[in-house]
Amino acid sequence: MPPFLNSLKSLLKPRTAKRTGDSLYLACVMQARLPVFYLDYGVEDAIGARFELLTFHVGLVVTRLKSLPAEDPRHDQAQETAQALFDSFLLALDSTLREQGVGDLSVPKKMKKLGQVIYTRMKRWDDIWRADSDLSEAADYTARTIMAGAGYDNEDDEADAGAPVTAAVLERAQAFAIYALQAYDGFTMDSALDGRLAFPQPADLTTESKV
Repeated sequence: MPPFLNSLKSLLKPRTAKRTGDSLYLACVMQARLPVFYLDYGVEDAIGARFELLTFHVGLVVTRLKSLPAEDPRHDQAQETAQALFDSFLLALDSTLREQGVGDLSVPKKMKKLGQVIYTRMKRWDDIWRADSDLSEAADYTARTIMAGAGYDNEDDEADAGAPVTAAVLERAQAFAIYALQAYDGFTMDSALDGRLAFPQPADLTTESKV
């Protein structure tokens, strides 16, 4: 390939990845804002819980993209797209903190804490998927993070490890674990690399409880 074409390719690739990452982030935001999570699943409509729910969806897509084997011809594109999605997420969090009135000197410290929480959540969910464990482990982690909504400003993932989980919360967490597994299994690499996601529709628990 002529040198000028190589240069052009290197210039266009990051921009393409950024556009794709932005599209994937928007899809994650739209999914995390579905009313059913808050009305049926009992996720608190507060900043901490919303952060946890969005982190789950972004983390699922990032880890799935990064899991593509190195020998796959789409590997580099998947890595770049995962990084672009993650960057879009962090940029949005940074903007949110500033909109909330957090001062310029405090933003980096806040972002560091959030980064630790995000990394912990992503790794833990990835471990759960890779272990191919039953739904109880995913449900328990859901109950202590998404349902608790305590992670927004708390870098210690085990801070509430000893807190009791009520039967009602655990039941909703188990329903979310089923949704999470469906989202993981339904992920399509080619669609994601094209900037499109097709998350499953969460079950309507209110309707199911009446049957």
